[in-house]
Amino acid sequence: MGGSCLGWLEQPRLLRLGEADAALIYEPFDRTGLDTEALSTEPRVAALSTGHPLAGRDRLALADLGLDSGTVHPYLSEIRGRGRDLAQLLTLAGLGEVVPLLPVSVAARYPRPGVVYRPVVDAPPAVLVIAWPQQSRSRAVAALVRTATEVAEAVRS
Repeated sequence: MGGSCLGWLEQPRLLRLGEADAALIYEPFDRTGLDTEALSTEPRVAALSTGHPLAGRDRLALADLGLDSGTVHPYLSEIRGRGRDLAQLLTLAGLGEVVPLLPVSVAARYPRPGVVYRPVVDAPPAVLVIAWPQQSRSRAVAALVRTATEVAEAVRS
C-alpha cells in the first residue's frame, strides 16, 4: 500500500479488518491487533516552508520546534492527521501550516518548491515496520515478512 493511493491512517484499520494483508508503516501508529517487524531506522528531518523563521538554519533541535522527547510521538500522530498522505502534508508544510518531522529519505525522494528539509539532531529515529494482522495464517504473508526482513538486514550490512 503506497501513501499516494491510501492515507496512512487507514493502513492499520484495513489490516485489522482483513482488507489488507500487510503494510509498510512508519511508527507511531495504533498496533492493536497487529504484529510488526522493524525493517529500518533513519534520522528525522523537519519539513519547513522556505519562509519559516527556522528555514535558514543548518540543523534544528526538538526545542526549536517547541517539542521534547515526551511530546514527539503525540506530535507526529497529530501532524499526520492534518494531511491524508505525504503529498498533502508537504503541501501544508510549503504553505507554512505545519512542520512535519519526516524520515530523512523523504528529503531526497520528495523535493518540493517552497519546502526545505532540516535535520532535527535530537529527534527519535523514524522506524519503518512491516505490519500484518495477528490472526493471519497466510504463508504468503509469512514469506513476504521473511523476505522484507532479510532484505532490510542485507541493506544494513
